[in-house]
Amino acid sequence: MKSLLRPFLTLVVAIAAMMVLCAPTPIFAQKGNETGLPLYPNTNTGKQYPPSPEGYAVYTCQSPDALAAVEEWYRHALPKAKEVQDNNQLTHGIVLTNGKDKVLVYQLGKSSGAVIELQKFSR
Repeated sequence: MKSLLRPFLTLVVAIAAMMVLCAPTPIFAQKGNETGLPLYPNTNTGKQYPPSPEGYAVYTCQSPDALAAVEEWYRHALPKAKEVQDNNQLTHGIVLTNGKDKVLVYQLGKSSGAVIELQKFSR
């Protein structure tokens, strides 16, 4: 009986390892993100907010990485999302939407790094 279980257990462990290693964001890197949207792996802050009256779960964070690098990572992590530029007097970056879910990646003024805002529609 033990010899029959060994190949099965080896397969289960291999599949679990692939799920963790191949996910857009490793499970252990979510840092309090409860939205279920992928979180850029190199963030140094983060805050989960209570659901908004409009029905969005919102998580915001910052990364010291260049805006272009964070934008590119999200384009790869969300290949089916629609992208629009978000440039105004205060911020410049992109907004990626997939259905009602949104990911905003932007820079505040001339500051370095990137701000990331994950908005998951939950109604």
